[in-house]
Order: sequence, then C-alpha cells, then structure tokens
Amino acid sequence: MMTANHPLPRRGRLSAGILLGLSFLLGSIQAHAQETGSVTAGREASQACAACHGAQGNSNNPAFPSIAGQPSSYLANQLRAYRDGTRENAIMNGQAANLSDQDILDLAAFYAAQERKVARPAETGSDEGRVLYHHGREGVAACAACHGAEGHGNQPAGFPALRGLTAPYVVQSLQDYRSESRVGGRAALMHPLAAELSDQEIEALAAHIATFD
Repeated sequence: MMTANHPLPRRGRLSAGILLGLSFLLGSIQAHAQETGSVTAGREASQACAACHGAQGNSNNPAFPSIAGQPSSYLANQLRAYRDGTRENAIMNGQAANLSDQDILDLAAFYAAQERKVARPAETGSDEGRVLYHHGREGVAACAACHGAEGHGNQPAGFPALRGLTAPYVVQSLQDYRSESRVGGRAALMHPLAAELSDQEIEALAAHIATFD
C-alpha cells in the first residue's frame, strides 16, 4: 500500500513552483484585465444550458461535466473556444455559435457564482493516481499545485475545479491535452504535462480525481 509521504523529485518540485508562480501572476493580470459579466443576465441565458449541465451547473448526467463554481475566466475562455471552433465538440460548438462576447461573460459570471456540489463521488480510487496527483514525478508537476489538494481549483488564477468530474471525462480531457487537440485558455500549460503521461497514468489520475467529494 502506498502512503502519501513520497518525496517529490527535484524537477517535479521546480515545475510545481513555476506553475504556482504563474498561477498567481496570471490571476493578477486577469483580475485587472477581464471585463465583468452579469449574474442576473447569465441566469437567464443559462436556461439553454440546464438540460446538460443542471439548473445551477451541477450535472446529474455523467456524460456532461458540472460547471458550477468554475472560475469565470476559465468558463469564458472555454465558451470562446467553442464559439470560435478552436475547441471542438458537436454539441457545444452549436450552442456557443451565436453567443456574443457579453453573453459569454454573463454565463461565466453566473456559473462561477454557483455552489459546486458533488452528488456521487466514486468509491474506488487509485493509489498510483493519488501519489501522482499530490506529488507528481520527474517531468510531471503535481496536479494539486494548480487544482488544489482536494480539486477545488483556483478561482483568482483561473485554474478549474476538478471535484465532481467523472473518470471518463477526465480521461478524455487528458488525452485531448496530450494530443494537443484541445487548445485555448490554459491548454498551453497542460500540453507538456499531459505529453509525459502514459495511458495507465491517465486512467489512474482520473480514478483518483473521481473520488473527490
């Protein structure tokens, strides 16, 4: 049985430190640069999103991710990527196609203001995934450095919460980052990290993340 007290390789510690520094720097820049949206207007616009993502952004369907409580900058970046076609999804590209810049800011503000709830965390995780998530390994920084020890993310810096995401969704996301088919937003930070992950490590990380409650 693995324990949580594993020394982090020197390169892993450096990578994690760099990512943390970037997170605070980028978060500070975003806080000054990003326009604000209206939660009230976003609530009205969100009615079309509720069928997949839930009324307040907490999805009851494992095929669709929960988006409640995600950083507004992250949500806005993803919606722009869907609208512009730089992130491909058969459903979301069509849904975002006619959104104005203000619509995107309003939707992002609404969902960022909602409480994130996890209805059904997985009961079985992965020791390998837990160690990799919290400590990383040589060449791969710990996921916790940006996404938090319990997957709460980092709102000011724009790093998304991972709590409430299903294992299949996380696997697909990491595979898309690894192949660089997912771009836009903070994808440039994820590409080199995911490129180092094996299929087994991706499955292990996804299994651990799915246990967050």
